[in-house]
Amino acid sequence: MFKYGGFFTYKSFLEGYSGQDYMGVGQFVFLGVATLVIILASVFLRKASRQKIDLMLKVLAILIPFLDVLKITVESYFDITGGHGFNFSGLIPLYTCSIFVYTLPIAAFGRGKAREYSLSFITTIGIFAGLTNFVMAPILNTYPFFNFHTFVSLHLHFWMVFTGIFLIATGHYVPRWADIFKSMVPLTAMSILAIPVDYALSAYYGWSVDYMLYYSGNGAPLLPQLASALAERGLRPVFTLIIFIMYIIISAIIVSVIRLVCHLCTPKKEKTT
Repeated sequence: MFKYGGFFTYKSFLEGYSGQDYMGVGQFVFLGVATLVIILASVFLRKASRQKIDLMLKVLAILIPFLDVLKITVESYFDITGGHGFNFSGLIPLYTCSIFVYTLPIAAFGRGKAREYSLSFITTIGIFAGLTNFVMAPILNTYPFFNFHTFVSLHLHFWMVFTGIFLIATGHYVPRWADIFKSMVPLTAMSILAIPVDYALSAYYGWSVDYMLYYSGNGAPLLPQLASALAERGLRPVFTLIIFIMYIIISAIIVSVIRLVCHLCTPKKEKTT
């Protein structure tokens, strides 16, 4: 039976917890409340000035990386002092969602193409990555809902979805067709780092490492089975390529939906006689 040990309880000190809160009441309440907040905020704040939006981005650009560093620091401290060593398979910030942590400061403080590519990612793939962690929150397999580590994870993914949708709703940055490929620039840069790490730590050390889903597709429907089937035939790199192509498809779908909504919401000019 699970015994709640407190908000800051480390995973090794949790008694009887084995993912009971995954797809539990707390997760669905969070999903409902977060969705409602995002919709209402985007509606009522859609006329916010550019100065206010820029200020919001700057605040988030400081807050989000701070929370991510804090999470990694706290988890690493307990991992190392507990004799487990650094968690190379889970704490290196090379996840797809980690790109948000890197692109947000660039979007807030940067200029030129770097800022444009960052905003493009945040308003496309960033929204999708955040949403998937709303519905399938892997942190709840390790920590219960009322825990510091869960709070940081859900907090990050909430702001991923909110920021992207809010920027679109306010017209601050509305993706166009070219953003299908612009959004892939930050993702490709992260992939260049994540793929070698996945293969080196998984193949050489035998650890279960799967940053950006490139090695095993863990946590996603059907992908682990596909990865296993291709790996048995010596075709794991083909699986990695499939994942990369999936990111392009996801970006294309999101941009298509945004363009369709923009088209439907744009007032039609009255015909002149």
